[in-house]
Amino acid sequence: MKAYSRSPLARAVALVIGCGAASLAHAQSNITLYGIVDGGIGYASNVASVSRVGAAGRPAVITGASNTAFQSGTWQGSRWGMQGTEDLGGGLKALFRLENGFNIGNGTASQNGAEFGRHAYVGLQDKKFGTLTIGRQYDPLIDLVGSVGGTALLSGVAAHPGDVDNLDHSSRVNNSVKYRSPTWAGFTFGAMYGFGGQPGTMGRQNTWGLAGQYAGGPLTWGVAYSHANNDKASATDTTIGSWAGSSESAFGSSINAGYASAKSRDIIATAMTYQIGNNTTLGANYSHTEYSPGTYSRFTRTAKFDTVGVLAMYRFTNAFRLGGGYSFTNVNAPAANTSGAKYHQFNLAAFYNLSKRTELYALVGYQKASGATLDAFGNVIDATASVGDAANGMSSATNNQTIVRLGVSHVF
Repeated sequence: MKAYSRSPLARAVALVIGCGAASLAHAQSNITLYGIVDGGIGYASNVASVSRVGAAGRPAVITGASNTAFQSGTWQGSRWGMQGTEDLGGGLKALFRLENGFNIGNGTASQNGAEFGRHAYVGLQDKKFGTLTIGRQYDPLIDLVGSVGGTALLSGVAAHPGDVDNLDHSSRVNNSVKYRSPTWAGFTFGAMYGFGGQPGTMGRQNTWGLAGQYAGGPLTWGVAYSHANNDKASATDTTIGSWAGSSESAFGSSINAGYASAKSRDIIATAMTYQIGNNTTLGANYSHTEYSPGTYSRFTRTAKFDTVGVLAMYRFTNAFRLGGGYSFTNVNAPAANTSGAKYHQFNLAAFYNLSKRTELYALVGYQKASGATLDAFGNVIDATASVGDAANGMSSATNNQTIVRLGVSHVF
């Protein structure tokens, strides 16, 4: 039995609305089980603890001490997942992906306990018209810019401070529809819309984004824009800190904790890598992130984070590679008569492959902070260090911090 033929128009309609004829007799399906188990030992030179809880008009009193502890998923988040496709004929496929993140230290689920918190989507893929997916998934900014940023080569220790630009996918988007084009002459494009799910409005807590990437020869270059609404219904709205229905907070560090009550977040980002021969990779990246205040925000000035970074990676042998990077983040003044925060960050990363699937790694990050920022209650405070997003949840009590991670990662 032959598959029904499709005109280009018919295939486009099938991609968009999920309908279309296909030969069941010749349909083929496949399902793949995969995962990563990653863990090791981590050291932080200073981690803050609260000795007096803060409030509006009264900053918290914090002290700090060094910390050495087991770490799960420092290089690559530990995960297991299933993905599959079904050939519907005529170049059209159905696809799905379900991916769980977990902590190997205690066996609990990551992403705030979500069963498939890393990915959960289903969709259609057409050779000519691209891929359409619906569910919980990455923003195109992550797909086409984050994939060539510093964290892709050097880990989350090298993420821009606090991952304020989400290039290391600190948050994903729930209830979203995403399109990714085929690659035409090296160019790939992506677009997404995430529904906020708020009664009576399409705009509250929605997300949308656009991205493009060129990959040709030694050059890979991506650019993206992402917008998220997070408007509050009241001053005590419990959605503060969670973007667009994502179960993860985008405010896990002292870098941007003062802007968790923002009405919206806008990100413009670009990143590139350039391959020299078979062993050397050079990279550069830039991002601009804005947190805009709303009626119930705990700050009044739009916060603007500008970060520029450079990196290099050299492969000495088939088994061993070494890389390093630097980034500088500048933030505008949070209030009158104050100076904005500045963050200088340096990173080193070494990897040794024991096999195609098992890898040892050593990661080091150092950050120096200066200037002023806001705490979670809107108080002006001295900026403190928080290396990459590896220090999310364990920011320093001082203006500097060193992070070291030693571990092993196994892919299956």
